[in-house]
Amino acid sequence: MNRNIELIYQKAKASKAFHIQIMFATAFTFLTGGVFLSGFAMYMGASDLLVSYISMITNICGVSILFFSGVVGRFYSFKKVTISLTLLSKLATLLIVLIPLSVPENARIAVFIPLMLTAFTLQAQTTVVLNNWMVTFVEENQSGKYIARRQTFVLAVSVVLSIVGGQVLDTVSGAYIGFAILFGIALLMSVMEIVVLLQIPDAVQPKTVCKKTRFSDMLRVPMKCRPYLRFVVYIFLFYSLLSIADSFTVVYMMRYLGLSYTATTLMQMLISLPQLFLLSTWGKISDKKGHQFTLKTSIWFFTGETLFMALSNPQNLYVMIPVAFLFAAVANSGFVVAVFNRRYELMPQEGRVLYDNFFSAAVGLAFILGPVLGGTIKQQIEASSVLSDIIRFANVRLLYVLSTISIILLQLKAKIF
Repeated sequence: MNRNIELIYQKAKASKAFHIQIMFATAFTFLTGGVFLSGFAMYMGASDLLVSYISMITNICGVSILFFSGVVGRFYSFKKVTISLTLLSKLATLLIVLIPLSVPENARIAVFIPLMLTAFTLQAQTTVVLNNWMVTFVEENQSGKYIARRQTFVLAVSVVLSIVGGQVLDTVSGAYIGFAILFGIALLMSVMEIVVLLQIPDAVQPKTVCKKTRFSDMLRVPMKCRPYLRFVVYIFLFYSLLSIADSFTVVYMMRYLGLSYTATTLMQMLISLPQLFLLSTWGKISDKKGHQFTLKTSIWFFTGETLFMALSNPQNLYVMIPVAFLFAAVANSGFVVAVFNRRYELMPQEGRVLYDNFFSAAVGLAFILGPVLGGTIKQQIEASSVLSDIIRFANVRLLYVLSTISIILLQLKAKIF
């Protein structure tokens, strides 16, 4: 009896510790990635093409972690592997800010690209192992609420740092010292994260998993589990179809509609802020109705986002885009809760890192193929003067129409998944 009480106490303590950990981890990632990393790349003279890929770099690097499955799967301790990967990923990321101080100007981008890919690949693998460690302490019937609460912390930290970090860089007019300050704060956040991780009890992988894994197993093993494979295919198709148009949103808003950085940032907060309240609702729905129900329901709301983006133009943008982003807020908050829990609901207990890496690789591939397909279609539309004469900014707006129709068709066929 006392043993059971102790286990319950340890689970509750570990669950709370993972909430604290995600706040420090989010702070580090936000300060050293996203908009700030894009700005740092531009400071070093990066091209527009390179900067556009930085926004998707985390997902793209999900492809490369497939090759880590065999190595990570040989270790028993989730705690030791997570902390080791955390140290390596943070170090690789923090080294980026030293490039202007240690590398000649004409070679900075050449050093930046491989270092960035290494850092974000390590970050992606760290996230997979940490998630597998975390779920061992989460009660299955409360997982929806737990992930919703965890994601709320992520959004709260992101909103605060988007304001603070922007003010720091604006104050120094984008000078190097501003980026050095952000990376310095990130270093402190990484130390705090590791301190928290050290306090969490360990969990181990099943012994049958910790054996030599061939490269073919990284694909063959997950594909043998049919329910999980259907889930991965479904998510792969969804991400591919959404990113056909969604990858051009910032370009559309700033280059075509002529919105300023401030206006673009404020509008995008319409996606983040409502989620602080929506996540708990979706968490309750997911626990009550099931993660599969929540996943497929939330994806329907993405069609509202793409449809209203397709309807937007310079005359109505302050109405249509906010409506589109509100749909995105509803969709994202439900999707992020459901896709995590549904994934762990379907994958077998043994070899979870292998299955998780397979999922991350599929998502990464989708975020590579979607924008490439969208860019190809965009070029074809631009070559047609007829479409451009009929619909203003047809080259981008028709991509949203295509995404909307494609996701609707996917949803209508969703029963096969």
